[in-house]
Amino acid sequence: MTDSSANATDTTAATLKILCHYIDTLLPILSDNKTDSTSMSTDPIEISKASNKKNKNASLLWVLQDQHSLTALEPTLKISSKDNTVSTLHKLAMQPKLQRYQLACFWLPALSIDLLGQYIPLLMRYRDLYAAHIIIALDDALDLRAYGFTPLSLVDNEILAQTTTELSSRVTLWQFNLYDYKQLPNWLNSDYWANPENWDKHRW
Repeated sequence: MTDSSANATDTTAATLKILCHYIDTLLPILSDNKTDSTSMSTDPIEISKASNKKNKNASLLWVLQDQHSLTALEPTLKISSKDNTVSTLHKLAMQPKLQRYQLACFWLPALSIDLLGQYIPLLMRYRDLYAAHIIIALDDALDLRAYGFTPLSLVDNEILAQTTTELSSRVTLWQFNLYDYKQLPNWLNSDYWANPENWDKHRW
């Protein structure tokens, strides 16, 4: 193994370590967001439905490129919770029915541009339907801005920066967060909807 390839491997491993720390911090926040959105309702039936829905949605999905990557990295990912799942791109693409997750993390630093094009529809399904927050790790030569993703820098975070040294840009992290994709406008709340108490009283 040459020095350059060894450095690339070390950098990728360091980035994965930082990402794992970030995910450990992020998952409780995503759970709190879901709790806050359901706690505004006072209807016991709605709260019960929301609670059941929350229990059905698993927390974290790790997706790796192939079985070799999965076998090599599964101990590092420490998939211990029953709500967390680890899979490969091929297995995920072959599943007839996909499950929704709070966070989907695609660790694909060795994915080629040709294979990326093949799996773009799968990534878009998770971006739009099956994950509230999605993170994709790719080689820094690949760009996902055209698909609505934004670069995610973790080294700038003061807490995470303590766990790493200076990193070269071998792997780029991309994210799409459903919670801040679009700020809710002021008019989108119950104050501006039709009031049932005025039904049959006014001509609209």
